[in-house]
Amino acid sequence: MMSRSELARASELSALKMVLVGVGGCGNNTVNNVKRYGVRVPTVAVNTDAPTLQRISADIKILIGEGAHKGRGAAGSPELGRQIAEQDMDKILTPLRDKELIMITAGMGGGTGTGAGPTIAEAIKEKFPDKIVIGIVTLPFTSEGPTRIRNAQWGLSRMLDSADMTVVNANDLLKERAGNLPVSQAFREMDKLLVDIIDSIVGLQDIVPQPGLVNIDYSNMEVLVRGSGLGFIGIGRGRSAMEAFRNALAANYSQADIKNAKGAIVYVEGNQSQLVMRELDRIPQMLSSDYNIMSIFWGIKPNWKLYEPKIMLLATGVRSELVDRWLQGGI
Repeated sequence: MMSRSELARASELSALKMVLVGVGGCGNNTVNNVKRYGVRVPTVAVNTDAPTLQRISADIKILIGEGAHKGRGAAGSPELGRQIAEQDMDKILTPLRDKELIMITAGMGGGTGTGAGPTIAEAIKEKFPDKIVIGIVTLPFTSEGPTRIRNAQWGLSRMLDSADMTVVNANDLLKERAGNLPVSQAFREMDKLLVDIIDSIVGLQDIVPQPGLVNIDYSNMEVLVRGSGLGFIGIGRGRSAMEAFRNALAANYSQADIKNAKGAIVYVEGNQSQLVMRELDRIPQMLSSDYNIMSIFWGIKPNWKLYEPKIMLLATGVRSELVDRWLQGGI
C-alpha cells in the first residue's frame, strides 16, 4: 500500500508537463493576460524587442538577437525573425526540454512572432519529435495592408506545417462580431478568447474520472492532436450543458468546419446539480450523427464555483475556407 506522500509524488509525476511560449509582441501580450487571469501554466516569453520583453510578466524571458540586433526588434521582417530565432535556438529550447506539451502563441503579420514562432515549432519537432506542439495564432485585420497580409500568409503556412495542431483566430471575424464596440474593447475580447483557449488546454490535465463516462487522458489527446493540422477550440457557457455546447460551436473565429474532423475532445465543467446525464449523453451523439466525427473523448470536471455549465470543444483535422483563402492569397 502506498503512503499519502508516495501517492502525492506519483500524482505529481503523472501530471502533464505543459508550457506556454509567447513569441513577439502579440504572443508576449497573451503571456501577460494568462498571468493576469491566473491560468496555472509555466510561461516563456521570447522577443527581439528588449523594452517590450521587460514589461512582460513571464516565468522566463528570452531576448533573442541581442548581439547582432541589440534588442531592437525584427523590423517587421519575418525572415529576419526566423534568422534571429535560428541563431539563438539553443537558448530558446533549454527551458522546453522537460516539457511534454508546448503551446506556442504568436500574432501573424509582423517580424518576430511571424518569423520566430513557426521556426521554434519546427526546431522542437526536429529535436524532440515525441513532444506535442500546439500553435495558437492570430491573423491581422486585412485593413492593415498587403505587407502584413503577405507576412501572415507566410507565417501561417509555416506554423501549419511545423506544429502538430494549429488554432487560428482572425481579427476580421472579431471585428464583425464586435459590432460597434470600441477597438480597445474588441481587442480585450480577443485577449479573453486566447486566455480561454489556453486555460481549456491546461484544464485537460485536471479532469476527474467519473464512473460510466469515457474519460480523457493525455494518451487520448496525443492521438488526436499529433500531426493533425488545423484545429478548432471553442469555449461555451450557458444555462444548460446543451446551451453551453452550442455556444462553444459558435465561438468560431476561423470559420472552422468540424464536419468529418479527425476527432474531438469535449469536457464539461459545472456543479453536480447543473450536469444532467441525459443532456450530456446527447453531446457526443450529436458530434457523431450531425458532424460525422467517429473518435470522441469526453469527461466531466466538477466545479462548484461555476454558476452555469462551461464546455470546451476541441476538434482536430478540421477545414476552414477562411484559412484556405489566406493561404492561397485570395482574401
